[in-house]
Parts: sequence; structure tokens; C-alpha cells
Amino acid sequence: MHHPFLATNRIYLRRLEQKDIDGSYFQWLNDQNITRWMRHGIFPNSYEAMKGFYDSQAISRTDVVFAIVLQDKDRHIGNIGLHAINYVFRSAEIGIIIGETDCWGKGYAAEAISLLASHCFNRLNLNRLSAGAVDKNIGSVRAFEKAGFCREGISRQAYFCEGDYHDCVNLSLLRSEWLKKDHEQL
Repeated sequence: MHHPFLATNRIYLRRLEQKDIDGSYFQWLNDQNITRWMRHGIFPNSYEAMKGFYDSQAISRTDVVFAIVLQDKDRHIGNIGLHAINYVFRSAEIGIIIGETDCWGKGYAAEAISLLASHCFNRLNLNRLSAGAVDKNIGSVRAFEKAGFCREGISRQAYFCEGDYHDCVNLSLLRSEWLKKDHEQL
């Protein structure tokens, strides 16, 4: 393991490192199959943009991005970010990408979301987490729901892709719901 911050038996989360922007992560954002239902991939990714993003998030107090790494292979398979952290309202937004397509559908996204949510509620003292996904991104919506998030609304025709407008699903998880879910699992 290299600098794990949060861990389960299968994955660990660590802060992004300089080597990540030189690795597969760079190409994930150029892959139209991976970014189809994301804001990335509209324009080609560049090293300068990646470097600027890395530098800005490395010092941010309101955004943090973690690498999602497989424990057994020490393989970087995706990223999960905590964004727009508001310490007054005790809220934040979660975004995720599983960039290695052979890792899709294996539960890694839900596991990473749950791991980060636990940290947010138990350590950062946040009360509300929100997320969003294009309705066609069924895997992402399912991952958030598996992690305990509830659908709270639809942003109608908020995303344009492949010649059509698509709705976005808005999801959220409250600390009280998380605590209840944790106690139900005991």
C-alpha cells in the first residue's frame, strides 16, 4: 500500500499523487466511453489542465480528490471526490469515476462511496452529502443507492449527449440516515 488514508478489505483511498496524472487517469478523461455521462470528455484532456487541477486541489480546503486503489494489486482504478465542502451548513457533494472499465459492476464504486461517507459523518462532522448522475448512468445511480443515498429529485434535461437532452438524478444522504443504516447492519 502506498499512503492509504481510508481502507476496506478490497480498496483503499489515498490523496491523488503527481504520478496519477501521468498514468491511466489522464486517458480516462479522453475516453468517450468512460466520460459519456460526465462533464469530462467534451474537450480533449491536456497535461496542463491536469496539472492545474492537481495543483489547485492539493491546496483546497473545500475540495479533495482521492485515488481509489485495489488492495491486492495496488492498482489505481478510479477517483472519488468530496466537493463544495461547506463547514457552516455541514454539507458536501460527492463525485466518482471508475476509469478502469474491467472494474465496472464489481461494487467498487459503492464501496468507495460508503467509505468516504463514513469518514464525512464520523470524522468531518458533516450532516448532508449530495450527488448527481445522468439518468442513463444506471451503474452510478445504483452505486449511490447501494451506499444508502436516496433519490430526492430530477433535474430535467440538464445534460446533453449524443444529440439528446437527458435528465439528471439528484441523490442525498443525511447523517441520521447513515447512523440508522450502520445500526441496522450490526
